[in-house]
Order: sequence, then C-alpha cells, then structure tokens
Amino acid sequence: MSFAILLVIGGLAIMAFGLFLFYAWLPLFYGLVGFDIGLLLGRSLTGDIGSMAIIIGVFGALFLGGMAYSLEPYRRILLGISGGALFGLSLASLFNLDSAGGGFLGTCLAVVGGILGANIVPKYFDLFVICVSAFGGAVLIMAGAHLLLPGAGLFDRTAGGILPTLMTLALTAVGIGWQFRNIDKWVGTHPIQER
Repeated sequence: MSFAILLVIGGLAIMAFGLFLFYAWLPLFYGLVGFDIGLLLGRSLTGDIGSMAIIIGVFGALFLGGMAYSLEPYRRILLGISGGALFGLSLASLFNLDSAGGGFLGTCLAVVGGILGANIVPKYFDLFVICVSAFGGAVLIMAGAHLLLPGAGLFDRTAGGILPTLMTLALTAVGIGWQFRNIDKWVGTHPIQER
C-alpha cells in the first residue's frame, strides 16, 4: 500500500516537473528515471510489480543517479539513451506488450527507444525531456493506482480495455501542458531546439 502511494507520488513528480528536476536536481531526476526504467523492466521480465521489479528499480535509480555525476560531460546523451529506453518501456506497458515473450518485446522497445533517444536529444533536448518525463510519469501513476485499487478497471491495463490507455494518454497530455506552461520559469527561455 505505501509502495503504491510512493509510485503515484513519484509518477506525479516526474510527470509534472521532469524538466524542472533536470535543471534543479539533476541526480534526483536521473534517479527517478532510473527507478522508472528498472521498475518497468522488472515488470516486463516478471509480469508484475513484485519484489524483483522493485529491486531492479532501486538498482536503476542508484545507477543512473551515480552516472549523472561520473559522466557529467555526457549527461545529455545519457539522458537521451535512458529517456528513450523509458519511452520504449512505457509504450510497451501502455499497450500491455511488456510481458510478451517473457519481456522480450518490452526489452526490444527499450533498446530501440534508447537508440532513437540518443539521436533525438541533441537537437530537441527540452522537448524530449518534457515528453518523455510526462509519459513515463503517467505510466508510473497508473501502475501505482492499479496497486492501490487492483479491482478498478480504470487502472487495470489487462482487463480494463481502452480506459487505462486513454487515462494514461490524458495524464501525459496534462503533464506536457503543465511543463510547457512553466518552461519559461524553469529554463529562462522558451526553447524549441537546443540552444
């Protein structure tokens, strides 16, 4: 129960404040992204959010948080790779593809997302951070809500039909809109491309 509440709170933080966290608290931002990647990868490999997914999530948080310090000159490329992987895993989770083939499809989408993210991030950095953090955070919120209310079809991606997908996309749109409304305060300019 308390872990589910933490998932919802963490998801809200990254969904609504992803860009702000990157500029203000870089290791925390990387830690949240790493936790999200690890948790989704663990769910993809094991089929649910159990102790193994949590352990992989904690390892991912510690790993990416530490990498934010040790790979300082390359942190934007690191974010492109990790953000793209998060997007791929979130996409697999959104369409309930993450457990197909023992997690193979989710892992493939993470690898493809990482490659694409590394190529996209140099040109559209802030836009990339906003979209990936809003989407990844929305998926975390839905995972936490499903753990809190396992019988509610609105949060159950396997039994809920299209409603969980629409709810995730609506939360993503809210997160993107909120971050765009605050981008001037957080970054100082309204960037469309990398400065």
